[in-house]
Amino acid sequence: MIIWILDSESGIKLLYRSFLKTDADEDIVSGFLTAFNHFSMIEFKESLDSIEMGGLRWVYILEQDYQLLFVAADTKHIKTEILKARLNVIKNAFIKKFKPIWKKNGHWDGNINRFQPFLKEIEDYYNHWGEVENLAQMADFFDILGIFQKVLIQIRNIIEKKMYSKSKKMVLNKIEYMYNEFKAGEEFKKNPELENISFTKDSWFNIIDIDLIKCDMELVISSLKSILSQIINILKEVKGNNLCFKYFSEVNIYAYIFNNMRLLKDLNLDTFFFEHFLLL
Repeated sequence: MIIWILDSESGIKLLYRSFLKTDADEDIVSGFLTAFNHFSMIEFKESLDSIEMGGLRWVYILEQDYQLLFVAADTKHIKTEILKARLNVIKNAFIKKFKPIWKKNGHWDGNINRFQPFLKEIEDYYNHWGEVENLAQMADFFDILGIFQKVLIQIRNIIEKKMYSKSKKMVLNKIEYMYNEFKAGEEFKKNPELENISFTKDSWFNIIDIDLIKCDMELVISSLKSILSQIINILKEVKGNNLCFKYFSEVNIYAYIFNNMRLLKDLNLDTFFFEHFLLL
């Protein structure tokens, strides 16, 4: 695995770490990666996501708020989803650690030496990943988180776009109460990783910061099922079954379930989604 953390505008390399043998000049490659990303933004109006090049698989994450470009490369036997998940863990840890620099100045001050200690964290993550025996399980977990995030976003669209202010306020208040009860529970207190299932009325639910490696997967999945189940019950309580059927159809939740039926079945989520969205 090779990791770059770059200033997305200037191409300046903030950090570089390679766990693969390579003869490539890291500074030349840094400039190339930034230029390639600029080309994608201009021509396709979006950042690169993943490519295969030079016998390696490459994934990119652009953080525009901090003008940072995170890039990882690995051999092609590593699935794109796994490589992207690992890079996302590194990105979240880096931003969490160095966010005060950007908050204070609006930009970093040009001193790249301040980032060097983070190389140890990257090495710790990499060593930990090397101990993971079942990579397929992690890829499945990544897919599961993606499914829950997608459905939660669709439910937010119902609340924001389909409800009048009175119903919207009632639903959000009930969900906030439910979430606060979840935070007050013993499982939440004993498992710090559950803090990455976050909620506010304004920002809604966010689960993308969950560390796929260090968390208890079964506990996270169980918690997400419980949260989604309670949200659906709140919608039914406030709006009734018939309107819920109508809303779920209008925001394409049913289309999403049917289009991803095979994936849901492979992940053992098909029964859960049938019971909660089709058998109200």
